[in-house]
Amino acid sequence: MPSEYKCNGNEPFWGLAIDGEHAGWATPEEPEGRTLEGSFLPLDYAGLFSWRGSFGEGDLVAFVTQRPCSDTMADRDHAYSISVSLPDGSVLLGCCDTTSKPSTEGSSESSRVDVDKPQAQDFDESLADSPIAVLDEKPPGDWSKDLFALLPAIEGCVARTPGSSPRVVKAWSTTNGEVGVRTWNAEAAGFECVATGQGSVVQPLIALTGEAMGLHDGWSPVFTPRDLSPPAGECYQHERVVGVGGELIGWLSYDTC
Repeated sequence: MPSEYKCNGNEPFWGLAIDGEHAGWATPEEPEGRTLEGSFLPLDYAGLFSWRGSFGEGDLVAFVTQRPCSDTMADRDHAYSISVSLPDGSVLLGCCDTTSKPSTEGSSESSRVDVDKPQAQDFDESLADSPIAVLDEKPPGDWSKDLFALLPAIEGCVARTPGSSPRVVKAWSTTNGEVGVRTWNAEAAGFECVATGQGSVVQPLIALTGEAMGLHDGWSPVFTPRDLSPPAGECYQHERVVGVGGELIGWLSYDTC
């Protein structure tokens, strides 16, 4: 995902220009605009870019996705869509373009993973036929119900997990707004990680031992990002996790034995 975007929305009219850790914001009521300082997190495998910066008494949070967007008032098509959350709770929708690398020449479709054909040499081709996960219909107690909200923290913790084929066995929001993530690698070593909602790890990984190695309870899935291999074996039932544009994000795997 690029790190520079020019975005705008209509009714109400607004503009947001993101350039790494800086952003500019303007509206008809605030034509001179204001400069914001913040941080960004690209989640390439999810086709998602998030940016958070201070905005008055709260934060402005923007999510840019690799999804075509049409500005009907200007009769223009854009390569990216954006949603902006303001401190007062309102959410604004709009479109974005970028001139930074990687280029969006051609179509955003060209940068998506074909959901029906996972792009990795060692993936079992039968995974392409696994059903798509419907997260909103997950039962209480299944942590993956909130997977999309937890993705930035999951990405940060997976990147810090030592060993091969790291996977997530549980993730949850804490009372102070951070996210706890438990990971497990192919060597059967477990770790616990704490990250912000933006994905910045705020505590060193803790290696789990003893009873803490009971990594997840009951009918709870293992999440594997799309660039890694999900757990193998006849006991596992796999579901594909896809984004709003149809792009593959990863797999949820349930141990049915």
